[in-house]
Amino acid sequence: ELNALIGMMKVPEMYFTAVKIDIQAVGFVVYWKFEGFLYIEHLAVLADQRRKGIGEEIFEKLQKEGIPILLEVEISYDDASTRRVAFYNRSGFSSLPINYLQPPYREGESLLPMLLFSDRPDWDPETLRSAIELFQYRVYSAMENGKGKREERNAKRWLDDRLTG
Repeated sequence: ELNALIGMMKVPEMYFTAVKIDIQAVGFVVYWKFEGFLYIEHLAVLADQRRKGIGEEIFEKLQKEGIPILLEVEISYDDASTRRVAFYNRSGFSSLPINYLQPPYREGESLLPMLLFSDRPDWDPETLRSAIELFQYRVYSAMENGKGKREERNAKRWLDDRLTG
């Protein structure tokens, strides 16, 4: 998996940014920049550094791009996932009114019901559908490109299978 991650660093739309305080890394964000929107794939802050405004600062910097941001969020099922949803809400993000299924990262895994959040609630349905199609294809195929599991001709089928609302 490390080789796959290193290979992904060559994907031009993907950005990895470490967040440091002094010389210590306290968090990171992996995001993808597409024409018309950003997709946040991962956002993490060390547990002892949370509630210090680091996550909000990351969002503020990304929002300076001036384009909508999309991110997948786990449906609340315990205290930790409930806190994550509340964090995104406090940061100006809200769940979009669709039934969303996250593609599996690995072959053999199942689709995962998730919430799709954005800092802009007023997405045109067709624009949103196109954005989801693009990020699902680029992000999830990049995860498996080295293994040759997915091909471009399957991109539309993936979206239809995963976007159910």
